[in-house]
Formats: sequence, structure tokens, C-alpha cells
Amino acid sequence: MLTASLFTACSTDEDETEFDNPQVPVAKCEIIEVSGKISEPTVWKEGFVYVINGSGLSVESVLTIEPGVVVKLKNARISIYEEGKILANGTADKRIVFTSLADDRYCGDTNGDGAATKAEKGDWVEIDLHGTIGSVFKYVDIFYAGQPSGGNSQAVVIGWAQSASFTFDHCRIAHTMSGTRSDSQAFHGSTAMVDANVSKFTNNALYDNGKPIYFNAFYTLDPSNVFHDPENPAVTNTQNGIYLYGSVMDKSVSWNIKEVPYVVDQYHQVYNSATINIGPEVIVKFMSTSAGLHRNTPQNINLHPTAILTSYKDDVHGGDTNGDGNVTAPVTGDWLGLRNAYSGNPHWEQGSNILYSAN
Repeated sequence: MLTASLFTACSTDEDETEFDNPQVPVAKCEIIEVSGKISEPTVWKEGFVYVINGSGLSVESVLTIEPGVVVKLKNARISIYEEGKILANGTADKRIVFTSLADDRYCGDTNGDGAATKAEKGDWVEIDLHGTIGSVFKYVDIFYAGQPSGGNSQAVVIGWAQSASFTFDHCRIAHTMSGTRSDSQAFHGSTAMVDANVSKFTNNALYDNGKPIYFNAFYTLDPSNVFHDPENPAVTNTQNGIYLYGSVMDKSVSWNIKEVPYVVDQYHQVYNSATINIGPEVIVKFMSTSAGLHRNTPQNINLHPTAILTSYKDDVHGGDTNGDGNVTAPVTGDWLGLRNAYSGNPHWEQGSNILYSAN
């Protein structure tokens, strides 16, 4: 059952301001503590701050979150199970915020400790959507998540399902703790994120994270998404790139975002009617000596002449994607290369836009 407790009355704390989205002086909201399960349709109302503690919250029905609601977490996660879904429809003027219990910029000093603590990356765990069907996050901020769980650090994770139906639109995912595991990303879409008509991810900003996002290589990410703070473009991510994973599918995908590189850590054999379209000025980086691309017909991979295929260690093209400064430098053999296996003449493709490959 859902347990809830109500504390304090509203007051205004005039000396607090928000730096992610400056609005009005921070108000101390009435506190509702929640934990356990939401097993029947529930609405969270504006004017309250909902506090989730270390025991976490399981959503097994429909949780509707009104515009302007603030949710604060400490050592906790929100998980969706069975028929559960979250409908968080904020607005440009009234964003919905998921943040740390120590974040006094929203609803004031909720933990009542004055300036003794401040929000830190990893203050809470994640929003775990499993193979969610129909969850909606619009004009939602997700800050200070990524507390390690099972070795991973992430703010939002989509379960390993065949597909996942959700909407993220005009959201900001920021200040996520960087995990040491290779599958730690602020938004972990997994192989379930494959169809952009089903898994809708548009107009979002990811910044001040480690690796910002990870999804199936055959998902076409909408160019409306950005990888910097819209209010301070100098703030990006320490390993700024679009991280790809997944088996080749019999469909077409476009890698067409130029702001950050696409990052591949596999050898993708593209065949049948599958197509990867690598657009103009797009940079694709390969993480390991076993990574590369393989096409069985000319149309399997359409590489624009101005696109670049290169090493993950190449800071000249696409910046310091691996986030190690000058510790590593690219060398020939960092990745396998682009192999053409058609017309009875298999060969590795060469060109001025194919850098540091072994072949």
C-alpha cells in the first residue's frame, strides 16, 4: 500500500534561486512522504513536494503528476511494474522536477538542515521504467540521480524488453553520477528503444552527465535533442556522445546528429534490406579493436563523403568523447574498419574520412 505523511505549511524563502531554470523565489511546499506501492490510480497535486525515501516507490497503476509538482528523493528509486505508468505532463511555465532531497532550489529546504547539505550527483538511484507501456514525461527535469545500483549509474533506465512505448519531450536530464561500468548512461534506452514512433524522445537536453544516452543502433534519434545546457551551452557531458548497441535489424536508420559523435563498440554486419544512413558531417567513433561496420550490399551503409569514421580516442574530431583529456591518443588499429563484402571482391574501404582503422 502507498503510505503518505503530510508536513509543514507553505512559506517563501526569498534568498533561493534556481540556476537550471530561474523562475520565482523558492517557496517551501507542504511535504508528503510516499513509499511502498501505488496500486490504484493516483494524482500528485501542485503545491506539494513529494518525498521518497530509501525504501523507494513501486508504481503498479497510473500515477498522474500535475504541472509544477516537485519530487525529491534520497537513496531511492521509482520503479514501474505490471500495468503501471507515470503520466507527468508538465508545461513550459510549470515544469515537473525529480531531484535530490538536498536540492533547496525547488520547494525550499525540505530536509530542514539549512545549508548543511547540498545536492550531489548520485543522491538518488533512478527512474526504472522496465518495459513500460504509455508513460509520458513532458517538460520534466530529472536531476542528481545515478546512485550506483548493481554496478550501474543511470537516471532513467528502460528495461530489456522487445520494445517500450513512452514519451520524453522537452525534458532535461542532468547532474547524473558517472558510472564506471560501460553500460552506465544518464538515459539507458537499451535494445528496447528501437522504433522512434513508439519510443518518442524529442526536444530533450542532456548535460552535466558522464555518458548521456544509450540505445539500439537502429533507433533514429531526433535532431531536436541537444547535449548541452540550453541556458549555458558550455556545460556538456564528460563523455559526450550517442552510445549505440544492438543487433542489426531489417530496417533503416539515420545517424544524422552533428553535435556529438555516435559511439559504437561492436562489429555491425548490415545485410538484407537493413540500411544505416550516416549523414553529412556526422562523426562515428569506434571504441575497441573489434568494432567496425560490414556491408553485404552497397546500400547497406550509406556514408556521406563529409562524414568521418574514427577512433574513440580521436579528440580532434568530435572532441574528447572518452573524457580522458590527453591521457590517450588515437593510433592505427584502434578499430577494425569498414568492410565491403559484395560483388565477389571483399575488401576494406579506404578514404580520407576513415581514420585509425586496422584495415
